[in-house]
Amino acid sequence: MTMTSRERILAAMRRQPVDHVPCAPLMNFQPEDQRWGKRWQFPFGPSDRETLDYMVGELGVDQIVQTGIGHYPGPGVSARVWMDDDIIHKTWTTPAGELHAAVRHDEHWLPGLDVPFFHDYNPSHFVEPWIKTMQDVECLGHILRPPSRDDELARLRFQFAETRKLADRYQVALCAYIGMGLTGAVNMFGPDAAAMACLAEPDVMDAYLEVDHQFNLKAMELALDLGADIIRRNGFYESCDLYSPDVLDRFLGARLRREAALTHSAGRLFGYTILSGYAPIAGWLATLGLDSLLCPDIFLRDGNGPALVEVLGETASFWTGPSDTIHMPYERPDEVRQAVRKVFEVFGKAGLILTPVSSAKAVFPWENVLAMIDAWKRWR
Repeated sequence: MTMTSRERILAAMRRQPVDHVPCAPLMNFQPEDQRWGKRWQFPFGPSDRETLDYMVGELGVDQIVQTGIGHYPGPGVSARVWMDDDIIHKTWTTPAGELHAAVRHDEHWLPGLDVPFFHDYNPSHFVEPWIKTMQDVECLGHILRPPSRDDELARLRFQFAETRKLADRYQVALCAYIGMGLTGAVNMFGPDAAAMACLAEPDVMDAYLEVDHQFNLKAMELALDLGADIIRRNGFYESCDLYSPDVLDRFLGARLRREAALTHSAGRLFGYTILSGYAPIAGWLATLGLDSLLCPDIFLRDGNGPALVEVLGETASFWTGPSDTIHMPYERPDEVRQAVRKVFEVFGKAGLILTPVSSAKAVFPWENVLAMIDAWKRWR
């Protein structure tokens, strides 16, 4: 039995038989301002075509192509940005009022003259976060919208058609990356304020998550109609690193189940990203209808791969591998090979997809990626 990369990935996600365990490294190109002057290590340029030519054509691994759906502000919405001393301000004017945030500018602020919604550098620079009150959430609802106008939908159809052509050319799977949930809340409230809002202002957090959820449902429906094979939902911070199991179920359980059910109604697959803090909620994760758990790091202090296998191993696949915290940043290819062997020992071959966790980053030693692939070819 010989399978295409697309067939192999989708079968592995369903825990069906495959000709061999797929290796689908999740690549992180890292924009220049995130590389802080460090050398670009990938032996190809920062485009999907260059990546596929090398990774599929030269190395024979099972890449995926990822795309997303942006936000399309509604009628009567405008934005302005300005700087006052070392503080960058941004205000959105909406039919529900003004939504404002401010950050302190220093040499570590990467987005330039802007205050984006979902950026991991927001919390450490916030002077005023985006979400503080119910009115802020109401304003946000006029901004975080899926495409609806004919011109917006036409651009989206073109985007997906071009991505689908690329995926078909290399016979790889197409993944739509949609949904932020409490991960996005960390960027919008700040991590401490997000955690406290769940306890002290649950109505505000619930309203915020409903804006996110309604966007997700519509965006997922569009992505599925436009040919996505996989919906990848970001749950990176939706873990017990920040939230209790009860809080996660209270705010996310029903929403995640609806998102998974929508994906399954189209016959497609639902993947969920989580890195750490997953051990106390393994049983809860098993109730969500996940087809694949992406990026659980079993090498971190609280990592527990055997518990994941015991609880989710009959129903979900695992897209995981060496740690990009412990193994991949340093020139230690032998340790990377040992980590690959450990992953195979813990997860076996059924339902395993190999990747650096959470990604292969452009500034990491390339020899580590080659070591991972070399070990994969031995153990697959």
